[in-house]
Amino acid sequence: MVDELILALHGRTAKEPLTQESFQRWCQEFIFDAIKNQRFGEAFCIHFGIMDNHVFYETNIEKCKSMIRERYL
Repeated sequence: MVDELILALHGRTAKEPLTQESFQRWCQEFIFDAIKNQRFGEAFCIHFGIMDNHVFYETNIEKCKSMIRERYL
């Protein structure tokens, strides 16, 4: 129940739990999303079901990773 409240608070519809390990695994698989012309933050938000416009529209990958680590990990 606590997890559901946390997801609701962050506006998430999680496809998979967001952990350090799942984030690292997803980063390695990001190349497939990049081929589909998705930005790093855009692909992250879609994959993990997160609604965050700052992350979604960020074009600098390193800045985006930093924002994700600060906010979600």
